[in-house]
Amino acid sequence: MQNKSVPLFVSSDAALGAFDITSGIDRFTVQFKNTIEIPSTAQNLTLQLTQATIFWTVKNISVAKSNNLFRLLISGDPGSPFTVTIPDGLYDVNDLNEEINRQLVNEGVTSGLVTLTGNNSTGRVVINLTDALGGLRVEWVVGSMFDLTGFNSGQFVPAAGFTTGLFSEEGPNVADFSEVSSFLAHTNLLQSGIPTGNQENQVLAQIQITAAPGSQLNFMPFQPIKIPVPHLAGQNINEATFYVTDQLNRSVDFNEENFTFLLEIKWLE
Repeated sequence: MQNKSVPLFVSSDAALGAFDITSGIDRFTVQFKNTIEIPSTAQNLTLQLTQATIFWTVKNISVAKSNNLFRLLISGDPGSPFTVTIPDGLYDVNDLNEEINRQLVNEGVTSGLVTLTGNNSTGRVVINLTDALGGLRVEWVVGSMFDLTGFNSGQFVPAAGFTTGLFSEEGPNVADFSEVSSFLAHTNLLQSGIPTGNQENQVLAQIQITAAPGSQLNFMPFQPIKIPVPHLAGQNINEATFYVTDQLNRSVDFNEENFTFLLEIKWLE
């Protein structure tokens, strides 16, 4: 008997033949140039994901999530309160701090009055307020990123009123800057795939997030998981669908970035 294999490189890029692409570019279908013919006598038929590239661009702040506002109150300032809108994007605490200050400056507010930092020991965000202009106060209004930063909706910082000097307060909850902790790669070439808990969702592989926000993940497992696909024996495959979800099988939005899979179908003949 001989080892047989068919490599498949697929991309969500329409220029490479993808169609039925979702708006978040997390799912697509491709029609193969040549029909993949699997003989009915194929044995030990398996499918594996040998490589993938995915951009870590899933937004954690957006209009759609209704968490893109930040409000600062300045005692005695006729322009107060200052409510700024944070552009859609994927932020960590440092990026968010810089963007808040940039937007406040655009509203005529002195930079650095508010500083957000992370406490790695507790996993919480700390708000630091200066006394440069006297009384300051942050209001976590509906539509702000209070949940992301570990504060509560409607909470004021400080709670008692405007600051009278330097002030620092840690959020009451652990920050949650990413609902997405890993990605799951899927294809309808599988009947069931790798089980995820008590579910089967055509999962090829789990892809850990090892890149900085905005960067590309390069997935290349040393030993790819070989998933049995005996149902493909005797099939002529003309097209297939491929998609990516988060670790809970929820759809994701890659912010206009494409992803690629390199797969291999193997069998004995």
